[in-house]
Amino acid sequence: MSSAFYDVIIIGAGLSGLSAALRLSHFGKRVAIFERHHFPGGLNSYYYRDGELVDVGLHALTNFAAADERSAPFNAMLRQLRLKRNELELCPQNYSLIEFPTAQLRLSNDFSEFSAAVAQCFPQEAAGFADLVEAVRCSDCYGAMPPGLSAQEQVAGYISSPLLRSMLFMPLMFYGNPCVADMDFKQFCIMFHSVFLEGMARPKKGMKAIIDRIVKRIRDNGGELFLANGIVALHGEDGQLQEAVDEKGRSYKAQSFISCIGARETAALCQMPLVELEQSRAGEIGFFESIFYLDRPAADFGLHAATVFRSMQDEFRFAPPSDLVDYQSQVYCLPGNYAGCEDIPAAKQLRLTHLANPQAWLKLDGEQYEQAKMQVVQKQKEILAESWPQLVQSIIAVESQTPKTIRRYSGRENGCIYGSPDKIHSGKTTCQNLILTGTDQGLLGIVGALISGISMVNQHLF
Repeated sequence: MSSAFYDVIIIGAGLSGLSAALRLSHFGKRVAIFERHHFPGGLNSYYYRDGELVDVGLHALTNFAAADERSAPFNAMLRQLRLKRNELELCPQNYSLIEFPTAQLRLSNDFSEFSAAVAQCFPQEAAGFADLVEAVRCSDCYGAMPPGLSAQEQVAGYISSPLLRSMLFMPLMFYGNPCVADMDFKQFCIMFHSVFLEGMARPKKGMKAIIDRIVKRIRDNGGELFLANGIVALHGEDGQLQEAVDEKGRSYKAQSFISCIGARETAALCQMPLVELEQSRAGEIGFFESIFYLDRPAADFGLHAATVFRSMQDEFRFAPPSDLVDYQSQVYCLPGNYAGCEDIPAAKQLRLTHLANPQAWLKLDGEQYEQAKMQVVQKQKEILAESWPQLVQSIIAVESQTPKTIRRYSGRENGCIYGSPDKIHSGKTTCQNLILTGTDQGLLGIVGALISGISMVNQHLF
């Protein structure tokens, strides 16, 4: 039987794969997407629990710029995908907090408020912070800015306070950093724009509504999406891929191939060497996250921030802990604390996230693994009880995920959602017709992933 032929085959239905497919379909390209999971969306997918829709990776949609900021990445993404802003039903955050033992900063989608908070809490750093902001604004972080500069060193050149540096780094690292202890300054600038300068929002109906809209548009334009059927092998010769083989043993040919499943994960599928992908280091940053289901909204217990980045020590360190979980750093996500989300089902959820040791979790199996999860959840309840004792009494169910969960459902090596610290910003590989998008191309988060798919298609296929 002859192989089906496409203009472009996309490996993985993550957000960058979906945006690439939609962009291509606008111009009449015949596109097929293959996804191993039962639902599209990749690390920002969803599932159902007792009939309730649950978002897998949605903490916040960053890059939430005002509609009149035409050059902002979010608005550029909307134009490129031909989406209308109101279609996404985005709700802005009320506010968020960065809490350390000796200082607290409040941030909202009005950057002037955050800048004023920094100046009030750290008056001696106000001028240096303003200079850092100007440097970030002037950087070409989405373009030609070279990678490889230490963000710790660059930021220390502007800000002398270790505490303020830690408070700035914590949200940016938790929301988009694959590196241990430090951060690429290019990525720091991208995330500074995303979180501080532009702000955060949440789709009122969760990620499914956005994903469904994109998938429908792809299919309306003639694109195909195969779920629960990933690609298991890529064949080619003379520096060109020619064929992809799915889980059912069927083969498909294409002129071009796009992969959003990760650099090392893609290299493992290829039957010819891809040196630059194979040499990418495996990720080391993992997370343990629990969703606590409550009998009433978290706001009823005095939690009004959309996100709380809390460190139990003034020196924040972003690294795999020696134990299973690092309880010293905590990120609380409250879906109901976005304007207009007060009555959504997810308003009765609280997400609590910590740094985790991927290798330690991956070594556990069976009863030992389940017991370890239960012990961490119990410790999380104790942490919650210290600040909100009545909230703990309202918990009716808990679901947790570990690096082992991420590896099982996504195939990500070590269960690291931010992938390799070695990003391939060009998206190009030694295989002439294979393009990398998504996490290991270097743009992270919801908007970042969508832009990654768009920009790689625009650069290499048009």
